[in-house]
Formats: sequence, structure tokens, C-alpha cells
Amino acid sequence: MFVSLGLGSVIASAVEITPWLTTISHHKGTVFTAVGALLAVNYVLAVERPRRMRCAPGELCHVDSPAMRINRAMFWASAAIYFVAIAAMYVAALWLRVRS
Repeated sequence: MFVSLGLGSVIASAVEITPWLTTISHHKGTVFTAVGALLAVNYVLAVERPRRMRCAPGELCHVDSPAMRINRAMFWASAAIYFVAIAAMYVAALWLRVRS
């Protein structure tokens, strides 16, 4: 897919510079599981815990403070990237299986 977009040389040079990427790609199930577990912990810390804390408005730990809003936005952006990556990887693998 990257070759058809003209990015084959970029991927080749990235793998040449960082050969450990190919090692990680052999363990993608474990990597996705570990990242999913870390996102679950982050959900508790960034979304659930602030709701249960009794902080007055204006305090840093209040649900509507700018820091908490940024934390939640970063969490949801990370979760979206994670789910798009999982979908793309497994859909591509399924497509390759069907085509071969």
C-alpha cells in the first residue's frame, strides 16, 4: 500500500535506520494488548477518577479545569488513533489473506 502511494523508500529507510521495528511487528498482538491495557489505565486516571474527586471549581483537580480537559482530549485522541491502527492492521491482513 505504501509503495503505491510513493512512500516505499520512506518505509525502507525507516526500517534501515530502526531495524527493531521489524522485531516489534512480529509481536503486534502483544503490543496492541499492552497498549490497550495502558489506555484502559489512562481512562481510569483521566476520565473516571476526576469525576469521583471532590474538587472545588478553580482547583487543578476539578473536572472542568483546563488541565483535565486537555488530559481527556489527549486520551480520546490516543484511543481513536489506537482503534484506527487496529482496524487498519487487521483489515489489511484480512485483505491480503483473501487476495492470496
